[in-house]
Amino acid sequence: MTKLLEQGGRAPRPILSATPRQRRPQAERRQATRAAILDAFDRILAEGGVSALGVNALVKEAGIGKKQLYDQFGGLPGVAGAWVRERKVWPGIETIIGEPWEHFLARSAADKLIHVNRCYAESLRHNPRLCELLAGEFLSSEEVKGAVEHVRQLVRSDFERILACDPALRQPGLAALNLVAYTVATYLALRAHHQPSFFGFDLSAETPWIAVMDMAERVLVAAARQEDQVD
Repeated sequence: MTKLLEQGGRAPRPILSATPRQRRPQAERRQATRAAILDAFDRILAEGGVSALGVNALVKEAGIGKKQLYDQFGGLPGVAGAWVRERKVWPGIETIIGEPWEHFLARSAADKLIHVNRCYAESLRHNPRLCELLAGEFLSSEEVKGAVEHVRQLVRSDFERILACDPALRQPGLAALNLVAYTVATYLALRAHHQPSFFGFDLSAETPWIAVMDMAERVLVAAARQEDQVD
């Protein structure tokens, strides 16, 4: 080869497999498109609110085609779910319970339920991005409602996974109480973000918020005790 170069010839190019070189740019482009869509979702929600969301608005903001969005996420619900998980908008209920797992397991069934829902309400109240999205269930847009329902199911699945550790919570009475507690927690947290004035209490302020949550918890505790007596 040295003699060939001295004579002004070109060294032969090494023979490389084209497959890795072809795949890498495609994977990178796909990842960049995914990031652009999630970034656009975040910007639209922050700047225009949940009412500004939609597939058309999203592809325009991201600068991509609809096919790319549907190929990556399957639609707006898929984008919303990925945004919640991949951008850590919702930390997961294990983080939210705020105590070592063994301490949580030592709680009674009713106490587990009440503790989880209170932690959830507190976390949601301090999560304006997620609150803004969840408020979309009150809009007329079916695609936004679908996205909200998908995210709500993701959040709810965390609860079901945590509370599945106690078979007693599957009893009809406590299962019903769980649904009521979750509904109350969600409603109060969303009110704190969107319309904080609630029967004379300012839910955006710490002291009134704690007072209202304490009242709700007393009702839940009384209901749980009644269930224990029935069993």
